[in-house]
Amino acid sequence: MPSLAELEKEFKKARKAWKADKTNKALKKAKNAAKEAWEQAKNAEEEAPESNGTVDIEALEKKMKKARKAWKANKEDKALKKAFKKLKAELEAAKEAGVKEEEKEEEEEEEEEEEGEEEEEEEEEEEEKVDIEALEKALKAARKEWKKDKTNKAAKKAFKAAKQALADAKEKTANGNGSTEMEEEETKTAGKKRTLEEANGDDANGETSWEQLSAKKKQKPDNSGLPGGDVEANPKCFIGNLSWDIDDDSCKNFFKDCGNIIDVFWLKDRETEKFKGCGFITFETVEAAQKAVAKAGEQLMGRELKINFAKPRPGGERKSGGRKKDNRPPPVRPEGGTTTVFVGNLSYDIDDDSMRSFAQDCGEILKIRWLTDKNTGDFKGCGFIDFSSTDGVDNFVKKNGNNLMGRNIRIDYAQSRN
Repeated sequence: MPSLAELEKEFKKARKAWKADKTNKALKKAKNAAKEAWEQAKNAEEEAPESNGTVDIEALEKKMKKARKAWKANKEDKALKKAFKKLKAELEAAKEAGVKEEEKEEEEEEEEEEEGEEEEEEEEEEEEKVDIEALEKALKAARKEWKKDKTNKAAKKAFKAAKQALADAKEKTANGNGSTEMEEEETKTAGKKRTLEEANGDDANGETSWEQLSAKKKQKPDNSGLPGGDVEANPKCFIGNLSWDIDDDSCKNFFKDCGNIIDVFWLKDRETEKFKGCGFITFETVEAAQKAVAKAGEQLMGRELKINFAKPRPGGERKSGGRKKDNRPPPVRPEGGTTTVFVGNLSYDIDDDSMRSFAQDCGEILKIRWLTDKNTGDFKGCGFIDFSSTDGVDNFVKKNGNNLMGRNIRIDYAQSRN
């Protein structure tokens, strides 16, 4: 019986032959058969019980900690030290092997996804109305199923597929709305032209009048109709026609050559809390805002940017740094205090040095732990800080809501680890 590696090799060979001549149905059939044989072998291997050679990282980690504890109790004992170092080396090697295995699996998944996309491009699909709400429900259900058991590869794959389907549907809907708006605008323009021709007749004067009207319309600024209209230059700008995937970091990166942004405010529906595709950004200076407005019409994440100076609000501007007023109750100090705090809504550029500098007047920091995604390793924008005393924590909590690297930091008491 062929090994899994041999079946994989046969599949890749068959796929390469089919890609060289995609019109050859026999090659496509051979490729699909090889793929099915390979996948069946993989599934059989996954369902089979683990061999005795499989390394239990959790058990190895417990042994290492136990050996370290024994050595710390008697640091003069060289045998204990040697045993601890050996277990530590074995644990690191096992972890490294596990990471490599995960990377290989991800590469295989990506190859399968790419192949699926190529096959879909070959088939003609009928356009149909996309139900965004149904796709969102499907995505939530898939995410919930995968979180129950993150070792379930089928659930993970289903979650990724649902996520991609929702993203594609939103993009398709957005493009469709754009086309509809253009058609409506053309219909209105045609109606105005007919009305003008009827009033002036079909003579040369009527034609000239229409040309004059068109010229006047072209002289209007591209940003007409945006909130504020042609208002006086000021540091605050309205931005619209944005991608659903826009966030603070990508926005600041796009305008980084204009100047420093001190506030980003995304507009959301009051009832559904869904992003409206627009918002406000406030620069440090008027000159920076003028440079930003000059970017009107440029592509931002695949969309043509709409930007103009914002109309000043009656009664003054809101305080910088927030998206919406935070309605969370203030942090409640646990009985007896704690030496640990939770920190959230952090910039993705945060590091230990900037956090220690922010908390330098509070007390001594013993340790900072940043939270990352278990699967991707990406920073989650939050973490925990251990202080040497409860007084340090009490002083630090008073900074809740303060601006740190362009964001309003969220601080709350947490249970001490010890």
